[in-house]
Amino acid sequence: MPATGPSRAQRAKTAARRAQAIELRLSGVPYETIAKQLGYADRGAACKDITRALEQSIAEQRASSETLREQELLRLDQLWQEVWKVLKTEHYILHQGTIVKKGDAELLDDGPILQAIDRLLRIQERRSKFLGLDSAIKHEVSLHEIDDEIRRLTAKLGSDAVEDVEEPGEVEAD
Repeated sequence: MPATGPSRAQRAKTAARRAQAIELRLSGVPYETIAKQLGYADRGAACKDITRALEQSIAEQRASSETLREQELLRLDQLWQEVWKVLKTEHYILHQGTIVKKGDAELLDDGPILQAIDRLLRIQERRSKFLGLDSAIKHEVSLHEIDDEIRRLTAKLGSDAVEDVEEPGEVEAD
C-alpha cells in the first residue's frame, strides 16, 4: 500500500522547523531572514507556514478549552443530581439518634431541604456565570432628569437653599 502522506520523520522535521520559525518571528526576525535561515522558498512561504502553525495552535487551544468547559459542565450536572437527591429525600427530625414524633406521625426536618435548595441555586448561578447567561444590567440615567430633580428638591427646601446651589457647569475657584 503506498504512503498517503508525509512520513513521521518528515512531520517531526516540519514541526521542528515551524517551532524555530515561530521563535525567530516572535523575537522580531523579519520573514526574509527566517526564509533564508530555515530554507523556505521565499518570504511568503515562511509567512504562510508560520501563520498556518499559529492557526493550528489556536485551534488546538480552543478545542482544549472547549473540552475543559464540557468537563466543568458535566461536573456541575453531577453535583446538581446529587443535591437533587437530597432535596427529594424525606428527612426526619432526630433527637439523640431517635426520630421525633408527634403522636404517631414522624416529624419531617425542612432544614436539609432548604440547604439543598440553597446549594441548587448556587450551582445554577455558577452554571449561568460559566455560560455567560447573566447579562450586565444597564442603567440609564438622564442628567436632565437629575437636574430637574435637584431643582425640585431645592425649591421644596425654600428660597434660602437656592442661593447656595450652583448652576450646572459653574465651578467655584478655591
